[in-house]
Amino acid sequence: MGLPAEDLPRSGRPTSFKRKNLKRLQNAAINRIGVSQRKLGKKFGVAQSTIHYNLKKLGLKHYKRQKAPKYSENQVEQIPNKCRKMRRQMLTSNTFIIADDEKYFTFSNDDMPQNVGFYAFGKVDISDNVKFKTKEKYPKKKLLVWWALSAKGISTPYIGSTTGPAITADIYVNKSSSHYANKTTRWLHEQNIKFVPKQDNPPNVPQARPIEDFWSILAGKVYEGGWEAKTELQLKRRIYQKIKEIDMNVVKHMMMSIRTKLRKI
Repeated sequence: MGLPAEDLPRSGRPTSFKRKNLKRLQNAAINRIGVSQRKLGKKFGVAQSTIHYNLKKLGLKHYKRQKAPKYSENQVEQIPNKCRKMRRQMLTSNTFIIADDEKYFTFSNDDMPQNVGFYAFGKVDISDNVKFKTKEKYPKKKLLVWWALSAKGISTPYIGSTTGPAITADIYVNKSSSHYANKTTRWLHEQNIKFVPKQDNPPNVPQARPIEDFWSILAGKVYEGGWEAKTELQLKRRIYQKIKEIDMNVVKHMMMSIRTKLRKI
């Protein structure tokens, strides 16, 4: 009693990752592309599990890179101003927004995230249709799906076969001239429907278009489990079936968030 407390020698296995290495680990991992826990383990001479534990200890989380369009210098200058103008002058609180778009659905889509991998005990006794994903460079068998989207739901979709080339990124970047064809704009004027003029339409901003998220949801449902169509009729029926499964409350929320998305650009 009355004696000063002493720091007794600690028992147990010493840590394999020194405290002084934590800062080095943080600098080696944070905001860097192509860094994996296994690579960091080799760099620091420890197991992958040790790196995982210490990254968690540092509060670092792994995030998947998001896909984004590649902008030209001219587009980089135009986009913020046009998005701001659209939000302030066109998309007021009293504006009822209707968006329309089209997408091509092929007979199979093995590039969907849920269809890129599989589990097996080995690669020997696996059928080729599971082991390999085949892909046509220019798929000929496809259906064109078009519809309009609003906070009240979706229009009756148009689903039809097509033999022409699919809409490419170049056509999209140029704001798809067919959307501003004389016949199209004349009909909109006759119906007293206001639309965003071509010169005011922000170029190449799919992140502000909720219909892009809608396409992703629908495609995920259509091709779930590696599903493939044998005929156009099968694909058409599958699309109609999966449209009915989509929660319309999600669609409403998407359309109501357009102004918020424009504000973030």
